[in-house]
Parts: sequence; C-alpha cells; structure tokens
Amino acid sequence: MRRIIIISFLLVLSLSVFAQTAGDALRYSYWNYGGTARSMGVSGSMGALGGDYSSIITNPASIATFRRSELTFSPGVNVATVGANFNNTKFSDTRPTVNVNQIGLVFAKAKPNKWKTINFGIGYNRLADFSRQFNYSGTTNGSIADYFKELAQGKTPNELSDYDSGLAFDTYVIDTIGSLTQYANDFTFGDQTQKFQSVKESGSIGSLNISFGGNFDHKLYIGGSIGIPFVDYRLSKSYEESDVGDAIPFYEGIQFTEGLTTSGVGFNLNLGAIYRINQAVRIGAAIHTPTRLTLTDSYNSTINFDYKNSNGTGNFEGESPIGAFEYKLRTPWRFIGNAGFIIKKSGFISVEAEYVNYSKNKYDYDSEFADQETIQIETNTNNEINTTFQSGLNLRFGGEYVLKDFYRIRAGYALLGNPYANNSGMFDASQFSVGVGYRKNNYFFDIAYQRRMGEQTYAPYVLSSGLVDSPTVTNDLSTDYIFMTIGFKFGGKKPK
Repeated sequence: MRRIIIISFLLVLSLSVFAQTAGDALRYSYWNYGGTARSMGVSGSMGALGGDYSSIITNPASIATFRRSELTFSPGVNVATVGANFNNTKFSDTRPTVNVNQIGLVFAKAKPNKWKTINFGIGYNRLADFSRQFNYSGTTNGSIADYFKELAQGKTPNELSDYDSGLAFDTYVIDTIGSLTQYANDFTFGDQTQKFQSVKESGSIGSLNISFGGNFDHKLYIGGSIGIPFVDYRLSKSYEESDVGDAIPFYEGIQFTEGLTTSGVGFNLNLGAIYRINQAVRIGAAIHTPTRLTLTDSYNSTINFDYKNSNGTGNFEGESPIGAFEYKLRTPWRFIGNAGFIIKKSGFISVEAEYVNYSKNKYDYDSEFADQETIQIETNTNNEINTTFQSGLNLRFGGEYVLKDFYRIRAGYALLGNPYANNSGMFDASQFSVGVGYRKNNYFFDIAYQRRMGEQTYAPYVLSSGLVDSPTVTNDLSTDYIFMTIGFKFGGKKPK
C-alpha cells in the first residue's frame, strides 16, 4: 500500500489507481441522484411533495403520501461528453450508455383511523454514474520517467512498488546511480516528449431501498428507509510518450497502462418527516446517516520501454501482479430540507436543500490487523480528506404545470455545492431539466431531459520538485440524460 499526492479538481480522477486517495472518497460520496422521469424533470426537488418513488430517496416520509399502490420502471440513456484542453489544443470524446435509473414498488394500505395509510416500499435508485472517457496529446517538457525517479529516490530496488517505480526500474526506465538509493533516467532539463493518454471510466452507485411510512390525519407524514448501496467502478488508463525529433539519447518511448476495479456494498439509515401546513404548503426534513461501505480494489499495471543504442532499437516489458485490497469507507451525514407549494389544480413548485460535509469522509483499513505502515497511510489519507474538503450545499428547484386533461410539463434547475476547501465559489456544477408527462387514474408515462455541467483538472502525474511543470489537462464536462418512466397504480379506495 502507498499513497500518491493528488491535485484538486472539481470532479475527481485519481492520479494513481493503486491507492485510496482523498479523491476516491469524494467519488463515492458526491452523489447526484437519478430516478423517475417526473422527479428528474424537476431536478429531484420533490421531497416534500411525495407521490413519486424517487422522492423517497431524499425524504423517506414521501412514502407516506402514497394513497394507492404503485409500480414504476425508469430506463434511461446518458451521453457523457468531455472537452479536454491540453497545451492549448482541444479534444472531444463522447460516450453513450444505457441504464436503469429506478425500479420501485410501493404498497399502500388504507386505515380507518387517524393513521390514514401505512405504506411499504422496495426498489432500486441510481445515486451516481461514472461513465465517461477522454484523451489528449501534445508536446511538453519532461517525462513520466521523472515521476518514477521521484518515487524511487531514497529506496533500495527491493523497496520499490511493483506497480510503478519498481516496474520502471525493472524495465530500465530508471536505474541506480552512485548508490542503491539514488536513481537517474535518460532525461536532462529541457528535454521534450510527445505525450498521449486515454482515460476511460465506467460504473455506477445504485441503492436498494426498503422504506416504511405512515400518514397521520393528512397532516404529518413520517417515514424511514434502509439503504444498501452497491458500488461498481472501473478505470483504465493508457499513457504513451515518444522522443521528439530523435533528440534524447537511448530513449525512444514509454507506454504505461493502469487498470482498477472497485466493487463493494454499504448500509445506511434514513429518516424523514413532512408536515402539511395547509392544502397548498408542505415542508419536510430528512437526515441520512453515514454510509459505511466495504470496498475491494483490484489493480494492475504494465510498462513497455523502447530504447535505442549503437546496435539499433530494443524493448523492455514489465507487468505487475494483480493486486487486491479490502478496506472500509464511512461517508458523511446528509441533512435535507424541502418545501412544496401546490397551486390548486394547476401544478406545484418545489425546492430542496441538501447539506453534506465532505471533509467527514473517513477510511478504515482494519487497523487492528494492519501493519504500522498501513496505519500511517490511513492516518495521512484521512488527514488529507479533512484539509482538502469542506461542507457543500446542494440546491434543487422545480415545478410542474398541468395542461389540459391529463398532460403535464415540468422544468427544474440545480446547483451542486463546491466540496473543495481551497476553491473559491459556493457552487462548482449545475444542471437544468425539462419534462413532460401523461397521467391517467391507473397508469402514467413520463419523459425528461437533463443536462449536467462541470469542470475538472486532471494530471497524469505530478512532480514535487517543481523543476519541470507537471502536465495538466482542463476538462469541460457535460452529460445529457434522457429519462423515461412507465408506472401503474393499483389497489383499493383512497383513504378518507
């Protein structure tokens, strides 16, 4: 186990795939809820109004607002576009994926007393999507060989990592000079290399939710849910370098590949309440306990080094073993407040605010059984989380208007809070949405479009010496979603 310093960016990619970093913790706690097309059409702001399965995810008391049983299914398509800017050259990559955003079943049971309904629900809801890819190329000073050299300095060859500096040593990208703890490579100050890298991410976080709730006299709605999130994350990176104009002695090029798969499951408990002030106004609040995730990383890497000498050209190849590490991550508490305003029979306006302190993410490497080095890495990484991140406020707004007969139109907007302590500005990403729906007594169909936008700064490697600037890529991120929901209502009479 080791830890690599990462640079701050708005939506995170780790510089190394072989360690748990502060950025990884943010990835698994920076949720952007998916759900039904109706909920997404108003940017997920329906927590105080209920009557929609996805509103249960933010405020579990929403389940108590159902007066009839309901089954919903919500497939979707998302298209992630990354505009990469490297060395004043722009590149664009687009990746479409098809997924299931939500499946939900609510059983509503009417009661002949003050408790008008006692409801139960079970379903799946998507919490985050990781699918995207980008690439870049260009000529800049320095080489990834300098990065491997920095990692190796002060260590003997037997102490080097099997996944980067050790591979570089085995393939002669770096070599000892003068002593067994000092290293050199083929580069001198000012040497330039042609760089190319492709980065591909995929996977998601989805949650199985079991919910309960009750409607007391159509005034107070309370509910709770058990959440079981499932994490599936995959990252592959392929980095290449080559000599520019045959200017570097002995050096032809380097190919460095990295692969990571992370999977796991977690548990959380969510509680909520909604109070109906009058026919038009509802207010709600919810609290989500930290999610305790048990995660397993599987990772590997390869290096190919192409060289030249008086005898011609040659190649050294190295491949790491397949590594595996199991650990735990505790994500922050979430505090949510929401309100809904019903405009007679014409529609509604809804708002929601969510507070999350991302600095409260915490790793647990099973310290009771870990060696001293692993314990120190855990401490250092948790300290980095504490200083790198801050609390963020996510705001969601939306509205629905009832057209003639059974048709609805919707729109929404959301601002996502800035999780970084050293970045200015309260918000760092935004999204807008529109939607339409058709609703009858026993069935309904909804469709929504949503666009999410943000930025990212990525570095393939970071040099601590400062003698050569680390290469950086500025990414403009946008994801276009199309959500579709088909739903059926069934069951007995509405409660009185």
